[in-house]
Amino acid sequence: MRLSKRIYALAQQVNKGESAADIGTDHGYVPMLLMREGVSPYVIMSDISAGSLSKAVQTFRDCGIDVPENAFRTGDGLETIEPGEVDDVIIGGLGGLTIAEILDADPAKSRSFSKLILQPRKHSGNLRYYLYTHGWDITDEHLAPEGKFVCEIITAVPSDTVSRTAPYPEDDIRWKYPASIVDADRELAEKRISWKIDSLAEQIDNLSNSRDDVTGLSEKLKNDRQYLIDLIRE
Repeated sequence: MRLSKRIYALAQQVNKGESAADIGTDHGYVPMLLMREGVSPYVIMSDISAGSLSKAVQTFRDCGIDVPENAFRTGDGLETIEPGEVDDVIIGGLGGLTIAEILDADPAKSRSFSKLILQPRKHSGNLRYYLYTHGWDITDEHLAPEGKFVCEIITAVPSDTVSRTAPYPEDDIRWKYPASIVDADRELAEKRISWKIDSLAEQIDNLSNSRDDVTGLSEKLKNDRQYLIDLIRE
């Protein structure tokens, strides 16, 4: 069984002795690693349908790993687990907006877990904004390749306050590309940021041919591009 670096990176955010629930588990690869390597004393695998969950059941069967029947649970979001039932909640492969919706469906339950391990496929900036404004501290940022994509993994823990005012708007580029992302993996970060720099340059060039007054938008894009250039030069 060949697993991607993304799967290994997600599993590595769970410390030895911590239990974990994988929401939207799909094939159950992350929980399988946690059990196979003796990291977690127990795991929960949750997915929205029995058909989806059957892939995780097959993974554990193929690997010869025995877990209780109730380790496999069908349902939406966090509704399949009890408050504080596990130490860590893993949500990977969904959009950042969807992850935020899952957490926001029951904020008290979300905060009953010691740690969130999140891997948004897109809208990572919106997710970071949500976490900050809803009382979560991001403790670690990791990057991992999967095919042609560079995946972000965000680890967060409950802060002392349940809400706080953001230092800048949700659409600010610093949410999507925080300075900490470069420290996560400079090579992968530069690859990802360089692509965005080129994309912004193309957008700015296209705006220069517009007959409408796009001065404000053009200036914002130029500032965003300069921020990213400075980010990878530091």
